[in-house]
Amino acid sequence: MKEYFKQVFEHEHWANLKVLESMIGATEISQRIIEIFSHTIAAQRIWLDRINGNKTELKVWEVFDTNIMLELLEINYSDILKVINNQDFERLIAYQTSNGRHFTSTINQILSHLALHASYHRGQVVLLLKGKVDTLPTTDYILYVR
Repeated sequence: MKEYFKQVFEHEHWANLKVLESMIGATEISQRIIEIFSHTIAAQRIWLDRINGNKTELKVWEVFDTNIMLELLEINYSDILKVINNQDFERLIAYQTSNGRHFTSTINQILSHLALHASYHRGQVVLLLKGKVDTLPTTDYILYVR
């Protein structure tokens, strides 16, 4: 499972960088694009903080300047790799959602959620970039592993 998650998150990082590169190179970028991509970064951080038992002040829909998104993506990716390399995937994490509800999930479930969540929102961003970049980023997993 460790190797599987490593490859999934290597792909995610590659895909996130491609989308960010397109955002930076776009003729114009809407606030909605920034909000959605920021949300992906913030959600990753929030989940990583939950796994590591850290309190976070981030909001789920925190908005970041595009000029710091690369640094935040790199930090998150590094921390995800630490989780993959050092944590038991079946370990239960107790957490409170942004609306105050309490749950427990395994690290395996959380990592799966993070990968799917990012993919969903990258798709939204790419759709919103249509007509604003010369070539839309292609981030399909199969293209990454070929």
